[in-house]
Amino acid sequence: MIERVRLELPAILTIKDAASYLQRCTKTIRNRIKSGELKSFREGQEHRIRREWLLEYEENLISKSERSQLNE
Repeated sequence: MIERVRLELPAILTIKDAASYLQRCTKTIRNRIKSGELKSFREGQEHRIRREWLLEYEENLISKSERSQLNE
């Protein structure tokens, strides 16, 4: 099921799309872009996020979580 959802993501996402997928608010996504944790590019005034970059960010979050649980 998760793989199907990933494949249904558009190739290029807006901040709102990314926030919806990650179940976070748009401000959090903007903060992650600003900090460099999440890659993006600008198209005019708006940030756009490639699907691959969003999934890479998600994998990093999962890896971090797994490592912290092992250290506990």
